[in-house]
Amino acid sequence: MFRRRRQVTEETAVPRTGGRYVEEEVVTPPPRRPLIWPWLVLLLALVATGIAAAYLLTRDEESSATQTTVPDVVGLSTTAATERLAQRGYSAVVRGRVSTQRLGTVLSQTPPAGRELDRGSTVTIVVARGPQTVDVPNVVGLPANEGLARLRSANLKGRSVQIDSSQPKDRVVGQTPAGGGQANKGSTVVLRVSKGQTLVAVPSVRGVTEAAATATLTRLGFRLSVSRIQGTQPKGIVISQEPAPGTKAPKGSVVGLNVSTGPSLATGGVAVPQVVGLSQAEAVDAIEGAGLKVDSFPVASQRPRGTVVSQLPTAGTKVPPRSQVRINISLGPGPRQQTAVPDVTGQAEAEARRALAQAGFTVRTVDQPTSDPAENGIVVKQSPAGGGQAPAGSQITISVGRLPSPADG
Repeated sequence: MFRRRRQVTEETAVPRTGGRYVEEEVVTPPPRRPLIWPWLVLLLALVATGIAAAYLLTRDEESSATQTTVPDVVGLSTTAATERLAQRGYSAVVRGRVSTQRLGTVLSQTPPAGRELDRGSTVTIVVARGPQTVDVPNVVGLPANEGLARLRSANLKGRSVQIDSSQPKDRVVGQTPAGGGQANKGSTVVLRVSKGQTLVAVPSVRGVTEAAATATLTRLGFRLSVSRIQGTQPKGIVISQEPAPGTKAPKGSVVGLNVSTGPSLATGGVAVPQVVGLSQAEAVDAIEGAGLKVDSFPVASQRPRGTVVSQLPTAGTKVPPRSQVRINISLGPGPRQQTAVPDVTGQAEAEARRALAQAGFTVRTVDQPTSDPAENGIVVKQSPAGGGQAPAGSQITISVGRLPSPADG
């Protein structure tokens, strides 16, 4: 926008007095604005340069993290070559080729040595074999019938041997010679095939000493969970067991034993309440309300899950105060869902037991000697730990801090 100003000029050179003056209107152009667009272009160029540099740096970092150099394995044995490739993060695909070189020697590789390749990629190696040898396929993890079929396709024979294993029944868990090697045409590959879990009859150990029962059950492959309770049997004698004698159970499963602490010398005592048929939470409240302690154990039963199916000592038995009562809790019919394990560390014993019971777990308590009064009666550890998951009804072991009694000193 132009601005206007008024200016007076002399028309002639006559003196000021008597002379005539004329007013003129002079138009003044606006000041010139500085140019901005060259600076914008420069700024955009700098930003683009920064983005490109960051991209290249990031790409280089990612590339170095995911890629490595293919090692040279030509001339190595098949085993050594496979191991060296695995160290760099590669898997090997083995191919055979008739050669006069020593059997199993790597003749060539693809990609070649020195090539940059993503970790997890495969490297094909061609190894020397004789005119009468073939590559042995890897059939571990396959069903036995499929593994035998692959061996026949490779001009090999197969023979299966049944072994104990935690793997599903009829799955190949091992082979000799191993996959990836060489074998003569028509030779035999031995496959080790899982028989599945082995069920063993639980023997009767009632009435024997704890040491004898432990030796018998351990020899058969069982694990033990021992509770000590008041009983009429001499100290150290097994009063009862779970599962019952004759029950078929997998090797490695737990057999619970109630071992006598000897007859009570007290004339009176506390009557054990009747809790069979109650829920675990109700039973825990009733037993602890009577001044007794309680451990709960999961057992197989068709009763509703979480129901008390048996108890030791039986209802009405007189026992000393703070005696231990064992209750067996039904796992119920059907599959058990995974349940979150509450973290009860730092809680009082009764509070922790109640929280775990309400969450659907069984609970066993063990004493943890401590010299800190703040830990007395407090859960200092649990197994399994809180925050994970376990099948509903599983037993959670809580370790409760105990100060030594005066008699211990």
